[in-house]
Amino acid sequence: MTTRISSGGPSTQVSTSQTAARVTDPPARPFKQVMNASARAVLGGAETALRSLPGGPVLSAAVRPGGSTAAGAGGVRPEGSAGTAAAEGGAGQPGVEDMLAHNADMNMYYLQLQEQISAESRAYSTMSNVLKARHDTVKNAIGNIR
Repeated sequence: MTTRISSGGPSTQVSTSQTAARVTDPPARPFKQVMNASARAVLGGAETALRSLPGGPVLSAAVRPGGSTAAGAGGVRPEGSAGTAAAEGGAGQPGVEDMLAHNADMNMYYLQLQEQISAESRAYSTMSNVLKARHDTVKNAIGNIR
């Protein structure tokens, strides 16, 4: 058995011809413009949808195309610039700093809740150990009487 491909083989029936002149009008908008417009529409829709989620301004900033925009080098606009959350169409929407402060508050709340649960767990374990020792003591005393 061989794996060589013979040069003969069946006919492909492909023929060459000269390039013909274009018979249709060129498009009014080049393909690149159409693709850029649709990408902007998709990103705009994603930003709008993300604003309704918890932490939306941070998420929409992550979706926003980067580069050197009015936001500055870091992608976050400075305080008081024309690109605040209210100017972006989200009047009353919290800014990044507000969201970070809220997240820090929530982290402290969850840390406090975790400490309370941990304290309850320690108290439960201590009580369980005391009751088990008492039970074992009584059981051994009854066993010694027999």
